[in-house]
Amino acid sequence: MRNREIPKGLRDLLPDEVKIKRNIEKQAVSLFAKYGYEEVITPTFEYLEVVESGAGSNIREELFLFMDREGGILSLRPEMTVSIARLAATHLQDEPLPQRLYYMGNVFRHVQPQKARYREFWQLGIELLGAQGPVADAEVITIAVKTLDAIGLQDFKISLNHIGIFNSILEESNLHHEDKVRMRQLVESKDLVELSRVLESLAIDDPMKETIASLPVLHGDLAIIKKLPYLEKSPKASEAVTELLRIYEALNTFGVIDHIVMDMGVLRGLDYYTGIVFEGYSPDLGYGLLGGGRYDNLMGQFGFSCPATGFAMGLERAALVLKNKEAEAKRYLVGGTSLEAIINKCDELRAAGCIVEMDTRFSSREELEKLRDKKQNTVLIYIE
Repeated sequence: MRNREIPKGLRDLLPDEVKIKRNIEKQAVSLFAKYGYEEVITPTFEYLEVVESGAGSNIREELFLFMDREGGILSLRPEMTVSIARLAATHLQDEPLPQRLYYMGNVFRHVQPQKARYREFWQLGIELLGAQGPVADAEVITIAVKTLDAIGLQDFKISLNHIGIFNSILEESNLHHEDKVRMRQLVESKDLVELSRVLESLAIDDPMKETIASLPVLHGDLAIIKKLPYLEKSPKASEAVTELLRIYEALNTFGVIDHIVMDMGVLRGLDYYTGIVFEGYSPDLGYGLLGGGRYDNLMGQFGFSCPATGFAMGLERAALVLKNKEAEAKRYLVGGTSLEAIINKCDELRAAGCIVEMDTRFSSREELEKLRDKKQNTVLIYIE
């Protein structure tokens, strides 16, 4: 029956799934607050002009678009950072910097649904506005590490890169815009076969071809940077490497370096990144758990020139690899023959922090025993 279906790419969350989601939110919010971040909430939809001025026009094919009654074209938000940038430019220009903000919300992408990839999904994250330098980036990455740890994930890694390395090399290639976009897609998707084929067809010198071809497979410790043959020919790329190394050193001082790896194939898909970029991964899932980076030019799109850095985490993906839920309070089922006695007992147990279900039908002890057996970790109290 059609009236029992939901649109493609959406899903219902059942109680156990909601418990995991709420626990992730609780742990993350507690951590964010300890670092001085405060919550903001933005509208579920924005004007299309806002979204495209931040995320770029190439995102349009993934947007859910509709028109309001005044003729404006609106978009369900495809991510949160652009909305935060617009909010800051609208309300925070006269506030002291830096501003530390966090958010939780649902976002929407018109993508082909598959495991861990939905058309509506939930994100939480932070934005550090008005702070430059490696320590600011390292703070954000450290919070990303501590968030994954706080919610109970193990064996995860944060992969670092600097978008300036890739962008500087392409700037000196004199390639057409379409070719540059294609290069970025192939490097990020690690499609080595197609990348090699496309590079062979391009009129760029061999050292540059060799460098671009190596980016998707350069993953590991600091030694991989020495394997980029074109760096010494590109001052801007060398400058980006220096900045990357300074952030790496700061992360070592923050004490999270065991979770950090270098990955020259991490580029992030959005146009607004200008510096460090990073993604979080678990060996138990073939998708990124979180991602972020520096976006110093985005705020200027809304009339508020301000450096910024941040990250967002996908709750559904984290929930897929999260092994343990928050320990639940003891659960009771209370019934009997005296309504007053039942209510008093329920109030007493709830005051002690327990979860209590009250039988409202005056069921027999035998009926309640059968009901209790169908529930997990539930104690029956029957009052005669």
